[in-house]
Amino acid sequence: MSKDTFDGLYDADRRSVLKYLGMSGVVAAGSGLGVTLLSGSGAAASTDISASNPEALSSDDGSVDEVFIKPSLSISWDGFDHVVGKVRILIEAATGASDLDPPEIEDLDYTPTFRATGYANGTDNDSEEETGPGTNGEFQINWFDGDRRITVYDTDGAPDYETAEYNCGATMETYLDGSLMGDPIDGAQNGFYGAAGTTDAFEETTDAGTNDTTVYLRYTISLHRPDVSFITEDNYALEPEDVRPHSPLAMADGDSDQYPDLTAQEYGTSVTSDEADDYEALSAGDLVHATAVPYGVMQDSTDHPALMTSHANFTVTVDNEQASADASGDTSAGAEVDEDVETLDDDDADDDGTDGNQTSGE
Repeated sequence: MSKDTFDGLYDADRRSVLKYLGMSGVVAAGSGLGVTLLSGSGAAASTDISASNPEALSSDDGSVDEVFIKPSLSISWDGFDHVVGKVRILIEAATGASDLDPPEIEDLDYTPTFRATGYANGTDNDSEEETGPGTNGEFQINWFDGDRRITVYDTDGAPDYETAEYNCGATMETYLDGSLMGDPIDGAQNGFYGAAGTTDAFEETTDAGTNDTTVYLRYTISLHRPDVSFITEDNYALEPEDVRPHSPLAMADGDSDQYPDLTAQEYGTSVTSDEADDYEALSAGDLVHATAVPYGVMQDSTDHPALMTSHANFTVTVDNEQASADASGDTSAGAEVDEDVETLDDDDADDDGTDGNQTSGE
C-alpha cells in the first residue's frame, strides 16, 4: 500500500460550485493505463502514457476555476540486481503551444504538482495492485477514484514557496528539486505539491470567443529499494543487504558505464547509530547513496534501469458564451372620454352671470 499518498489532495466537497472541466475532469492516461517496463538488463524503458482532452468548458465570462487530472499507471520491472520495494511517481506540469516538437516539450518550464511513493508490499485493492518486493514485479496504480484528483492549475496559483518556512536544512530549491524536502508545507510533502500556476492562461475574456490551452505533463518514475519497515513487518524473506535506509534508488551504483552512476557523495546520506541497529549489513557512519537524487538529474539519466521520464499533453478549450438580451410581454390598450357635465354653484353664478332684467352693454 502507499503511505501518505493523498496528503494535500483536493476533495471536491471542500470547494463550492466550481467550473470543472468536462464531466470528470481532465483524465491523464485516458481510460487506459500507461504501461512502463523497466529492465535491469539495461534495455531502454518503454512507455505509453497518454492524456485525453476534456470536454469544452462554456461559461458566461469565459473563466476557469480549476484544471485537474486523474492518472492511472501500470509499472513493471524485470531482471533487477537489487530488490525493488517502492515505486515513486512525480508529476510536473507546464503550458505551451499545441504543436511543440519533442525537444521543445522537454525544455518547457515544468513545476511539480504531485509526488507519491507506493509501497510494493503485496497490496491488492481498488487503488493498488502489486506483486510485492522483488527483482521482478508489477505495480498498478489507481489512486484517483471518485473525487480524488490532482489540481494542476487553479485560481490561487502556485504556493508561495519563497516565503515558506522550511526546516531540517531544506530550502526552496531543494524542496522543488526533491533533493531535501524537510517537513511538509501545509501538509503536502508526499502527495499534492501545489498547483503549477493560475488559470489565467485558460480564460477567454472576449465575448463569444474561444481559447485553447495545451497542458504538458512530465512523469518521472523511479524504483527504490525497500527500507527496514519491510523487515520489521516480517512479511517477506528479505536479506539485510536487500534493504537500505531511506530507500535509495535501485541499482544506483552503475555497471561498467552501462548506465549512469548515481552514487556520488552529494546524493548520499550518513547512517545513524539508531538506523545501523536495524540493518545488519551497515554500521553507523556508512554512506547510503542515491537517497535524494534531484529530479533534474533523474530526468537526465533515463537510460538508467530504475528511472523513466515520459510526457503527455491535453488541450483545454474554453468558450465565452455570446452575450444576448431578450424581452417579452403583453401591452393592453384602451381609450376613454369623461362625459360628466359640470354645474355652476351659487358663487359662480353671482360672479359671472347677469341679472334677469339687465342687458349687456354692447
